[in-house]
Amino acid sequence: MKWTIRKKFLIGYFILFTLAAFFVQQIMKDSLEGNSQALIESDMAKLQHTTREYSKQFSQIHSAETDLFSVYGSKLAQELSKLQKQSVALYGPDGSFIYETVPVDQPLLIENQVYQTNSQEADYPELKAAFANQASFTRQDTDNGTLIYFAYPLYIQDEFIGVLRFTADYTDLFERNDSVLKSFTFLIISLFVGVFLISFVITTQITKPLIRLTKATKQVAEGNYQAKVRVNSKDELAVLATNFNEMQQNIERHIDKVEEEKDKVLLLGKTRTTFFNNVTHELKTPLATISGYAQIIGEPDFDDPEFLRKATKKIRLESERMNRMVIDLIELSKSETDVVLKERTPIPILPLVTSLCEDMGMEAKKEQMIIEIEGGDFIVFGNQDELRQIFINVLDNAVKYGLPDSVICVVLSGSAVTVSNTSTPVPERIAKQVFDPFIHTKGIGSSGLGLTIAKQLTERHGGTISFDDQDGNVEVSIVFPNRQQVGNNS
Repeated sequence: MKWTIRKKFLIGYFILFTLAAFFVQQIMKDSLEGNSQALIESDMAKLQHTTREYSKQFSQIHSAETDLFSVYGSKLAQELSKLQKQSVALYGPDGSFIYETVPVDQPLLIENQVYQTNSQEADYPELKAAFANQASFTRQDTDNGTLIYFAYPLYIQDEFIGVLRFTADYTDLFERNDSVLKSFTFLIISLFVGVFLISFVITTQITKPLIRLTKATKQVAEGNYQAKVRVNSKDELAVLATNFNEMQQNIERHIDKVEEEKDKVLLLGKTRTTFFNNVTHELKTPLATISGYAQIIGEPDFDDPEFLRKATKKIRLESERMNRMVIDLIELSKSETDVVLKERTPIPILPLVTSLCEDMGMEAKKEQMIIEIEGGDFIVFGNQDELRQIFINVLDNAVKYGLPDSVICVVLSGSAVTVSNTSTPVPERIAKQVFDPFIHTKGIGSSGLGLTIAKQLTERHGGTISFDDQDGNVEVSIVFPNRQQVGNNS
């Protein structure tokens, strides 16, 4: 059997209330009996005083006779019975039964009348106590009621006259006690049922959220983080349910974050593998070219001046390409691992870009291109060397992939620098990955790392860089955040 909280509470309440009800009822019963005992004792004391005084007066009226009970016993008993509405029996000083009278309007007394005998032959405790010079009463429960027997010794002028024994009907008193006790018992039972029902409802209201919380906890343990606990109250259980829901959401967010980090790690591993393969491929191509030309011109019987001139030029170009690739790889490695920011100062962008456009203008002229610059100045709080590297890489990319007899336009607007040029349409696959390493359309003269380095350095400055190609109209836009724009140069 599963001992739930509600079952424990209800069983504990039942045991506690039962014991409490038993003790309270017992106390009530003892209290009623004690009150009845005190009332009877008071009644008997009054009865003794009244009947003794009456007997003394009766004796004074009939003083001529010495033996009061023998001569006037019947009359005295009848008067006392009529006065007290009780059965009255008289016993002489020697214990002999003299007379008894019973009221005609007391059916219980008539029903239980016993023809009396001498005190020596009757086993009545109160009668024996009276002849032992003590007033005493006893209780007798019958099928139809309760009788009280009371006896005391009668003395007149210090002379023992005999014993008076009274029989009274106290059925009403004890029936009232029984009625009160039954009513009290009914009240206790009603109170028990009421409190039990209220406790059942309260424990149900308490345990329902706990049951929901238990089920939700089990679902969370099984990996279901969508289950919610609903509590309509505003007590501690509602706070517990709210905290549980928040904890569940936090766990779900942490798990999602762990999954994201896991995906990032997997992607990083894949990217590194791809990057390593690309680096290997890019380095093998110029090395193979250099090695091939070197072997040919190194043959003992080689004698071709024109081929030698061509091979020398090719070896020089491939060596320069390898040199640029190695420099770019070093720069890329530094930008990825150097988390410490270099010294930063307010840099006016227009003079910097103008100077770089003049320098790159010679390279553009070789490709039959010109570079034009327009727009206003703005200031970026950053590192000048890194900013130079960004703009050089973007301009170099525009020169290398632009069409002859075209214009490279550099526009400064707000906090952005936009470089646009005309080229052959860029394939969609390359356009989507243009900032990844070794993504380019020409293999000769390019390391494929320029835009990758530009992107990392831009992001280091808190900016963004974007690439857009519309049928050969290429536009690279570098936007620095406004918080880094400290003012305009006049």
